[in-house]
Amino acid sequence: MSNINWVDGEEDEDFTEISPLLVQKRDQFISPTVIESLDYDRCPNEPYMNFISTKTKKIISYLNLKDWIMFSFIGIATGLVAFAIDMGVTYLSKLKFNNTYKYLETYSTLLTVPMMIYIGVSLLYCLVASAFVAFTPEAAGSGIPEIKCYLNGIRLPKVVRIKTLVCKAFGVMFSVAGGLPCGKEGPMIHSGAALGAGIPEGLSRLVKRMGYTESFFGVHDDRAKRDFISAGAAAGVSAAFGAPLGGVLFSLEEGSSFWNQALTWKTLFCSMCSAFVLQILKSTFETRKAGIGNKYSGLINFGEFKCVDGSKDCMLWGPKDLIVCILMGAVGGLMGAMFNQLNLYITKYRINHVNKKGRVIRMMEVALIGIVISALAYVSINTAGHCVRWNKNGTEEELQKLMKPWHCPQKHNLYNDYGTLAFNSQENTIKMLFHHFNYSNSNSTNSESEDLPLQATYHPLSLIIFLVLLFFTACWTYGIGVPSGLFVPCLLIGATYGRIFAFCYQQIFKTTDPSSFYPGTYALIGAAAFLGGVVRMTISLTVILIETTRNISYGLPIMLTLMVAKWVGDIFNKGLYDIHIELKHWPLLEWEAEPLWETIRAKDFMKSNLEWLNPQPTVGRVVEILKRTKHSAFPVCVYTDSVQGGGTLRRNAAEAGITVNDRSQLRLQGLILRSQIVTLLKKEHYFDSDGPEVPGLTHNQLTEFYPKYPDIDDITLTIADQNKIIDCTKYMNPCPYTVSPLAPITKVFTLFRSLGLRHLIVVNNLGEVEGIITRSELQEHHIERVYKDKVEIDNTIAGSTADLRNQPGLGGTIQRHEGVSPSDFLQIPQPTRTLRTF
Repeated sequence: MSNINWVDGEEDEDFTEISPLLVQKRDQFISPTVIESLDYDRCPNEPYMNFISTKTKKIISYLNLKDWIMFSFIGIATGLVAFAIDMGVTYLSKLKFNNTYKYLETYSTLLTVPMMIYIGVSLLYCLVASAFVAFTPEAAGSGIPEIKCYLNGIRLPKVVRIKTLVCKAFGVMFSVAGGLPCGKEGPMIHSGAALGAGIPEGLSRLVKRMGYTESFFGVHDDRAKRDFISAGAAAGVSAAFGAPLGGVLFSLEEGSSFWNQALTWKTLFCSMCSAFVLQILKSTFETRKAGIGNKYSGLINFGEFKCVDGSKDCMLWGPKDLIVCILMGAVGGLMGAMFNQLNLYITKYRINHVNKKGRVIRMMEVALIGIVISALAYVSINTAGHCVRWNKNGTEEELQKLMKPWHCPQKHNLYNDYGTLAFNSQENTIKMLFHHFNYSNSNSTNSESEDLPLQATYHPLSLIIFLVLLFFTACWTYGIGVPSGLFVPCLLIGATYGRIFAFCYQQIFKTTDPSSFYPGTYALIGAAAFLGGVVRMTISLTVILIETTRNISYGLPIMLTLMVAKWVGDIFNKGLYDIHIELKHWPLLEWEAEPLWETIRAKDFMKSNLEWLNPQPTVGRVVEILKRTKHSAFPVCVYTDSVQGGGTLRRNAAEAGITVNDRSQLRLQGLILRSQIVTLLKKEHYFDSDGPEVPGLTHNQLTEFYPKYPDIDDITLTIADQNKIIDCTKYMNPCPYTVSPLAPITKVFTLFRSLGLRHLIVVNNLGEVEGIITRSELQEHHIERVYKDKVEIDNTIAGSTADLRNQPGLGGTIQRHEGVSPSDFLQIPQPTRTLRTF
């Protein structure tokens, strides 16, 4: 074991007592990025208990009403932002497409002019989008990994600020309209979360400026802020897909580390408000009549899955299609794993060779990608497109408006199949793949009255080229310096894959009867398969797709497809969001520990070199520790000087010059946060050792600086202040969560994940402090290293025991000491400078 100097937090190592195997491996630990955790645990100190004691039943009802009002505000604001983004994308896209098509008709024989117009406008849009990210880097990407980490308990700076929201909302308008293979649905989730954080805080400041000392909308801790952000993220999903239930499940499955019945009800209400506001606004804008209709639910609308010509005898899917779902789900999982692995390689290269060179280089990368994608799309329309006849009578009027002739003779009812796919918004293209198909028993195309057969709706070669180009360009795009979502490109790739599968199925089984074969079903299953293979979501994604299709009968096929896609994809790698979280070294906690780790105990991976404070330390001692370390919490301990007949508690052991080198000399009294200590220093809440104590702070005074607490370097102290006393007993948490050194890692994981903990103190059955566990000690790479070393040491001990037994001339029996296990040999020395502090 290593001897710990608990006062200085330094290790006095006796390498003769440490396994040589561990000494060799000491420097191999990876030092993660310094990221702090959020304080979700309540601190029942004296100010908080006094604050709670003043609440009556009437005040509690009043506060509950305040929460409902706040959740409704967040939902309404999210719906308004979603509508603004949708209108912005629609206007910018129409401006680009209409001008391109106008010059295409004017210069019908010279394709260079409309091509330059198309590429030029797309490039301009992409540069504007990248400029927003250059101004606020936190607005890049979909924002889902950031929100997932924030709700998991990781404090990511500037992620949910209003400035980030503004840049995200405006940036995604231009990135989507610029033709990049990205969607606005992912950024909508980030926008909703930012509104959930910003609205309560903004209203709180507004009310305070109006002269109220106690803010009606005050949010004074991370716990309340987390609930609002959870609701905002759910409202973002609801607005994006028209799926309130899916939004609630998304926040539960992918984000929050804590959930209860009251939060579920409030989050659902917030999601409903968001969907309602968006439906009202879209319906009013489109029809000039205020009302609610399925057509206007969500930013993306899959359309209605129904039989051709309204027939009631057809089947959208049958029992045999469940086998098809399994097959398509497996292929979708393989495609998703390949997509994730390729994006991983691209992102690593981007991090090492692009992002490090500054904002200008990142903007140049966006410009390059925008030019390449626009040029590929334009050239492919003119080279890979096929003129296909369409069934005018069997096609809905809404879909007829989306078909693009693009040099095909319109008098013969011909359209360019590739142009129809590439020259529409991604949402409209998905709708075309779901619902646009021709049924006919005739292969003749000589008469205008005759329809083409099913397989001629989109030429298979056009679908293959469209799939390949979209797959690689979407993989290249995700992670660049623009706000960009992932859901819609994945749905589009999967829908294209589904239509190719439907074409092959129809050719193999010669199916032409519309009552027994519905290509839209295979497009939907393909979309679910690829999206599930990329993001590896199950419950929430199933409900989102069911709500978006507005057809509960698709529930079983979608769920089966997503399950198979996830199982197959997990064989090769993780979901794309988790991959990007790992690339950024964010310490995300999974739901549970690996079953193989259950033999690891808390003492095997805890952090033993920590700082501690006396219940009444001097100001100088506290300031010295705060400046020397970045720890976010400190155990408050008393020193026990063992004497015959009992023990003596010394509250000022450190000031008396006593060096504590034995854990048995420390008794835990509580836990005090860095933010609380800094607040006490900022408010000069200290007193002379021989003078009277100062009046205690209230709970509102103690949380006054939330969320931006002062830095210790910004606090000015006189020499006289250095010798004054701070009373930690009033403000510390007197009952922090503790765990036994013998607790298995599965129990530690359960405590951290279910309670949203930031610190877990390791205390033996005598109340002696052994160490502390934070989020960094529970990271997969750390535990994997501990597990491998533990197995190696166990094998070494077993081998040494076997050798001892085989020694000639030695008799007797080998005795095993009670209470000693091989894991007791595993005490890994961990330098303070290489560990993240929380």
